[in-house]
Amino acid sequence: MINVRQFFIALLIGSTFSVLCNSAFAVTFPDKPPQSNFFVDSARLLDEDARTAINNTARSLLQQEKIPLFVVTIPSLSSYEGSALGIEGYATRLFDHWGIGWQERSYGMLLLVSVGDKEARIELGADFEQSYNGQANDIMQSLIIPAFQRGDFSTGITDGVRGMNAMARGLQLPKATAPWWYLPAMIGGAIFLAFVIYNLFKTGRSGWAWALIALIAVVLFFLLRACRLSGFGGGSSGGGGATGSW
Repeated sequence: MINVRQFFIALLIGSTFSVLCNSAFAVTFPDKPPQSNFFVDSARLLDEDARTAINNTARSLLQQEKIPLFVVTIPSLSSYEGSALGIEGYATRLFDHWGIGWQERSYGMLLLVSVGDKEARIELGADFEQSYNGQANDIMQSLIIPAFQRGDFSTGITDGVRGMNAMARGLQLPKATAPWWYLPAMIGGAIFLAFVIYNLFKTGRSGWAWALIALIAVVLFFLLRACRLSGFGGGSSGGGGATGSW
């Protein structure tokens, strides 16, 4: 006979299993977009230019290489009951739920951005080799996250899609798009540097230019650091990809 202790242990195990099952089944996902679109922007991060660029890039990749690429932005994992899964687990479940790719050719790609959790995930199909994880991480850290840190989500996502497209085609990864203020800042810095040099020649050691040289060096350092220009119906996820946070 089962004693009282064994009964309560079995009851506890059953209750825990029930809670876990209910939590798993409670997870929801955004609806897959119609065939004309390759993104779902639930978090409203994409401007019109980014939407057009994503569709054009993804459509060309699908037509020429038979590789589907999708972008999904969500307000948070909790808004879809996915907090317990984490960004990686939720991306894998979403990938499989949509069936990105084909069973016999699982080369799908997914970029998931959870703005509330400040996390993003590149999820790759099962047929991508693990060697692609390094490139996916380069895309995440060099093209996506720096733009997100500036609050420029459209640029980060668009650059990420350009990088994923290049990776899928076996091309060199593109450089990040410089922020709008980069060129004006460089021009202004060059003009200001000319005035500093002029002051050095005119006043020698008694002028104010020496103090500004150090200031200019510091400003240029942080400008360049902020830009971080770098050169370098059935599919399933293989768990490969890359995760980033900002």
